[in-house]
Amino acid sequence: MRLAVRTASGVILLAVLLGALFLGVGFLAALVGLLIAIALYEYRLLWRGQGLQPSLLVMAPLAAFWLFRYAYPQIPVASVGLLAGALVGLTISLGWQPSDRPVARWAVAMGGAVWLGYLPGCVLLLYVAAGSPGRAVALVLLTAGISIMGDTGAYLVGSWIGRHPFFPRISPKKTWEGAVVGWVIPTLVAGTLFPMVLPRLNHLAAYAIAAAAAAAAIAGDLAESQLKREVGVKDSGTLIPGHGGILDRVDSLLFVGAVVYSLLGIAHAF
Repeated sequence: MRLAVRTASGVILLAVLLGALFLGVGFLAALVGLLIAIALYEYRLLWRGQGLQPSLLVMAPLAAFWLFRYAYPQIPVASVGLLAGALVGLTISLGWQPSDRPVARWAVAMGGAVWLGYLPGCVLLLYVAAGSPGRAVALVLLTAGISIMGDTGAYLVGSWIGRHPFFPRISPKKTWEGAVVGWVIPTLVAGTLFPMVLPRLNHLAAYAIAAAAAAAAIAGDLAESQLKREVGVKDSGTLIPGHGGILDRVDSLLFVGAVVYSLLGIAHAF
């Protein structure tokens, strides 16, 4: 039953992503912005019990700055305004909002802004850098596919035949069997498909990038698991049936998007 609910939720999310991709960068930016807003809200609530609830005055303008800067690089004035707003929010957060641990609270806010502002923006950078609309759609879907294939493969194999714990201190249910399958499958599939989407990319580089991205997906999942363990919660939220919150669904994708965009740029694949 849980697998059916998880699958249905995943299909709906994929359909929404497809719609935004085909409608253009403005709609994709709006979708990413909505997901960022929800993720920031979840992130803020996670820290409430620790006395380190980060300020939205810092996180929201910074996240919006990166989102707008990547989606619309031709409009620098708006980006500068958002960055100025972030600096004002930072000043208010440090100087006027009461807190017995202002620096720690600021660090949590900055970490959230980078994690949930800068990293999602890399998906927009991929979309814009791809050049043609068809290539942009294919590249973002393939990037998301690395995360989805890795997560699904690790979950299924770990549930069925997983015996050996993988980072039990962080996430007791994860297994080496699931992690290996969750790395191998997206590496092989994405490594094969990358040159079809980006003909300038040679096959060796494609498999290397796919392998790094699949490893990044695992790292992203572990990073969020560590955060949840630190604050003492099982899920970041309850918005998505079978998955938890938005953070639980996009944790690996955030790392994958940044790695894919960076390595494709280094390989001059665009």
